[in-house]
Amino acid sequence: MNWRRTLGIAWEGLIQNKVRSILTTLGVIIGVAAVIMMLAISAGAEAEIADQINALGPNLIMVMASFTRSGPGMGGFRPPQLTYEDLEALATTLENVNGVTAEQTTTQNVKTDYAGTLEDISIMGVTADFPAVHALEVGDGRFFTTKENDEASKLAVLGSEMAAELFGDASPIGQQVTVGSSVRFTVIGVMAEHGSVGGTDYDSRIYVPI
Repeated sequence: MNWRRTLGIAWEGLIQNKVRSILTTLGVIIGVAAVIMMLAISAGAEAEIADQINALGPNLIMVMASFTRSGPGMGGFRPPQLTYEDLEALATTLENVNGVTAEQTTTQNVKTDYAGTLEDISIMGVTADFPAVHALEVGDGRFFTTKENDEASKLAVLGSEMAAELFGDASPIGQQVTVGSSVRFTVIGVMAEHGSVGGTDYDSRIYVPI
């Protein structure tokens, strides 16, 4: 049987079984399309994860205290927590480290003469190396120094969105913000826009010496 005869029989079979041919063709199309779609979704998810890791810093190492253990025989044991001295030890003993920072977050009401009171604002206590560690840039003004952090100076650096919410179009540099009921901070800088990374909105925070 030559190839022309073979093609003729095949074509005749397709014509005589139109519904079966259409369903078979449709099944092949759907199957191929599903595989291509899954590959595209997988590639997109992989790229998104890579972008988030790069945004956090591919060379960033986070050090956290041990988890609390409890239960029979544990007696409510709580392991020692990290201290500020641990930060200083890491900074002075580790080699090839570009920067070390400590972070402590709370939420407080914040008040200015421009915006009134904003509730449940994220206040982040950090050290002077925070922008370098997280690859953040100061858009206006400056970040506080190690000396100002050690002296617990009442200084604040605003995220870009927080600056807009608290002061609108006015420059916040040199202005006062009241955190909690009465603690007043002087704004010395505004961070450049960074966006959200891993569910953390860096633009809606206020940074103060830890």
